[in-house]
This record gives sequence, C-alpha cells and structure tokens, in this order.
Amino acid sequence: MKKIHHPNQLQTMIADYQLEQVFPKDCLSQLELVLYQAGDYICRQGTEQAVIPYFLKGRLKIVHSLENGSDTILEIQEKPGLLGEIELLLDRVCITSVIADQDSLVVQLSARHFKDRLLQDPTFLRSTAKTLAKKLHQINYFAPANFHYSVKKRVATHFLEHCDEQGTIKPKMNQLALLFGISYRHLSRVIKQMIDEGLIKRERRIYTILDKKRMGDLSIKHTETTDRKL
Repeated sequence: MKKIHHPNQLQTMIADYQLEQVFPKDCLSQLELVLYQAGDYICRQGTEQAVIPYFLKGRLKIVHSLENGSDTILEIQEKPGLLGEIELLLDRVCITSVIADQDSLVVQLSARHFKDRLLQDPTFLRSTAKTLAKKLHQINYFAPANFHYSVKKRVATHFLEHCDEQGTIKPKMNQLALLFGISYRHLSRVIKQMIDEGLIKRERRIYTILDKKRMGDLSIKHTETTDRKL
C-alpha cells in the first residue's frame, strides 16, 4: 500500500469520478489517495474495517474464506464503487476480504474519524443505498446462473463483460474456475471447445473474442418479466 500525496491528482480523481455525489463536501479534502499493489488487502475478513474505501480503478477480488480453509471468489470487481457498505451500516467486522488483484487506486477515509459523520449525511447514505441496490440486483440476476446455465454460456458472458474495446481479456483461469464453482480442468475443456469453434483465440495468456455476435448469442440474457405466473 502506498499513499499518494498529490493534491492536484486527488482533485482530478474527485472530479473524474464525481465523488462529490458520494461523500459530503467537507470530507472531500480529507480523502486519501492510495495505491494498493497486487496482493494487498483493502479489507480482511474477520477484522474491523479501518477505512472507508472507494475503489477507482484497477481490479479487485472479493473473497470469502470458510472454516475448512477453502476460499470462494465471490466477484472480480473492475468498476468503481464503494467498498464495505454492509460492515459500515451494520457495524460488524468484515464478512469478506477485498484484495487487489492488480495495482488498484482507491480513495479512503479513516473509519474511526469519519464513520459517524458519514452515517448522518444524506448524500452518502443515498449513494450507499444505490450501491447496495445495484449489488442486490446483480445477485438476483447472476446467482441463478450458476444453477441454470452451462459453463460455456457463463464463460461467454464473463468474457464479453470484462474484455477491452479490442475484445481481449487476460483472465486468471484458476480464479475464474473458483468464481464459477467448477474445477480448473472443467473450465479448460470448455475454453478449448470455444477455441475449436472459432469463438475465441488464445495467445499465451491473452484471449481474444473472434466473433462477438456469436458470443453475444451464446451469452446469458437477463430480462425482466412482470405478472408472470410461477
């Protein structure tokens, strides 16, 4: 972890990420700009949350550890957003670990000094409520996918959502297998099948989508229904 003492860069981040819509105005100047290097913990499961972090850019993995020593990757996060909202609102220890999967930029406030202030601020509470609602919405859509959709469809969806503008992605396959709840060998077979079908190609550890239309047709479509009889 490396704190960046650069006021101009902090002001740029506040403007670029519209942080005035997240934090109270009197707290903006107190934000710390921090670079978490790959492998650094931002939050550690079972410990009190020392900071109130807002993720800007990079890549994080959200991990839950079980008593038997096994880890489950709940999410790979690349989009900006507040972290640790549940722990903050419920005043509990961290229920998951948030780990930098690559060098990641975060702004943060000391929980000890700013927690009470933030929990009384309507701007922060409204932003936090929207963040939690989006996460719940995502869970409601994607959690059933592990039970009702094939691994091939889930891979196609993941690649499309996380690739760059050129259609390339460099996933960590062991993490992806954990995220899908399958074995590394099973995932490798599915990936090879997609390569053989001309959907993607692999050069070393980088994958490129060759046919976005076919990948889009294969991916999971999440549609909302109303008045459906179950």
